[in-house]
Amino acid sequence: MNNDPFGQEYDLIEPEPERALFPIDFEVFLRQHKDSFFRIALGRLRDPRDADEALQDASLIMYKKWEPILAHPNPIALAHKILSNSITDFYRRNARRGARERSLAERPDTFYLPEDLMWLRPTDRLDRALEALRQIAPLQAECWEMHHRDELPYAEIAIRLGITEGAAKTNASRGKTKLKALLRELPDTEKGDS
Repeated sequence: MNNDPFGQEYDLIEPEPERALFPIDFEVFLRQHKDSFFRIALGRLRDPRDADEALQDASLIMYKKWEPILAHPNPIALAHKILSNSITDFYRRNARRGARERSLAERPDTFYLPEDLMWLRPTDRLDRALEALRQIAPLQAECWEMHHRDELPYAEIAIRLGITEGAAKTNASRGKTKLKALLRELPDTEKGDS
């Protein structure tokens, strides 16, 4: 028996605000978020070609799983998780293949000048500290990277990771503190035995 003769009970349910903004078409979604996803991949992989390959792998997985992504309570968080897993898989795949090793007979496509290598030293140290932070506290590392490297606001980070805005701020702050401590602990690569 229906206790609500005017059907007002059904009017109280509203769609989630995020769902209204989330595109149903995969192409529209990818166009909207491609630059952001690429910045994230580039921040972790450093080489634009590697970042592009990892993003292509992630995009293919997202396309194949588009219906479950749409059905997820936080679709952008699931898409971000797929991208993060794709970047990790890219690292593993290259480690297995030994893609970073070159024979002496092979000529690299770009030659680095000593000035270029000197310029890369601070980022190398930061990369090592970030990798250590990812091992210790992956959520803190992700929040710190998204806020400081990708310049995303905390509200956007919260949506992408499926956490509250306060949790995003807290994790980014704690990540910054741990990252500073890790940078102090790392040996200085600028001082050599030469």
